[in-house]
Amino acid sequence: MPLSQSSDTEIFRREIARFGLPLIREEVPPRGRAYYDEIAEQAEDLIAQARHAVEGLPPIYFDFIRNPQVNAVAFRAGNRYFIGVYTGLLFMLRMVIGRMLADSKVFPSIGDTTQERNDLEPLQSYVMNADSMNQTNALSSPRDGLRWAYAHFLTHQAIMFFVGHEITHISRGHVDYLLEKRDVRYSSESSGSPRDDEELRLERQCLEQDADRRSIIARMSSLRVTLDRHDSAPLPWAPKADATWHLLRDWNVSLSILFRLFGDIRFSRSDLTEANYPPLPIRRLYSEVVASWEVQKKWPRGMKIPVSDAFNEGRTEAELGFATILGEPLSMAGVELAKTKVARKHAMDLQEYWNKIVIDRVRPYSYEF
Repeated sequence: MPLSQSSDTEIFRREIARFGLPLIREEVPPRGRAYYDEIAEQAEDLIAQARHAVEGLPPIYFDFIRNPQVNAVAFRAGNRYFIGVYTGLLFMLRMVIGRMLADSKVFPSIGDTTQERNDLEPLQSYVMNADSMNQTNALSSPRDGLRWAYAHFLTHQAIMFFVGHEITHISRGHVDYLLEKRDVRYSSESSGSPRDDEELRLERQCLEQDADRRSIIARMSSLRVTLDRHDSAPLPWAPKADATWHLLRDWNVSLSILFRLFGDIRFSRSDLTEANYPPLPIRRLYSEVVASWEVQKKWPRGMKIPVSDAFNEGRTEAELGFATILGEPLSMAGVELAKTKVARKHAMDLQEYWNKIVIDRVRPYSYEF
């Protein structure tokens, strides 16, 4: 017999106690509540789409965790599945994207930049912690309507990729496998957990790469539907003739901003094998490769779309935005490191290890294969 919504809520609140308090949306002021409600509705719609696509995938309860860090968790409890997104992630996306679009120097091709400010100071004492940033910086918002719409688009795409990543941890059997075979109770997106032993580190990196890949495939499918459903340009800031190119560029802006929220863009060679998660720049470029393949192989006229140019510009625009709001010079060091032979080989090694070893380990727990 299925549990009631109230039972799910009780289980969720009990299980997340180690991470933070539950967000009681009814206690949030109306404007903030509407923001959380919109995200929850979108996440629940994404879960519904996943359950429609994956036969036998059970219900997944979605809610928010009051924690200032940039993170999320997926877990099983009481024979039910749950996804919790930290409020810190939503706040940091709101702060960073709002600050970028409120600055006339950032994204100059979007909307009317003359309505935006040119005297904004860099963010002070920047850390990936919502409470700290809220104490030292005020939120900024774009004034131009198109730039506001663009900020909403970037936020939506980033959050949906993130939620899709968590859904994958459940649908592909990662959560159940880690719980049953590794006694890992939660799949968390923070790399700050204690370092695993060598075999489990490699395994965990494969699981993260698999979750990224599946979420990217879902995002590309969604973008294709967006294009197919619109007779005119699907983006109000993009000319119809270039709608596809702009959609891909702007999607990659959102992905780049999301990955940059999780930490520094640089990594050392030891991080390839000694961390529980693949280095963020490698994950970002790997995601671009997967997205490019999806577009070129599955979209109408895909091979004729300059995907690489769109992704390169989107990535650069995001890095320019971060450099501006932090008052730092532009650096593509992490991107260049991710393009090295060693880094590319690591991504391919993870794919090979997944195909030869890890997929068979998670197969008994997966709803997809």
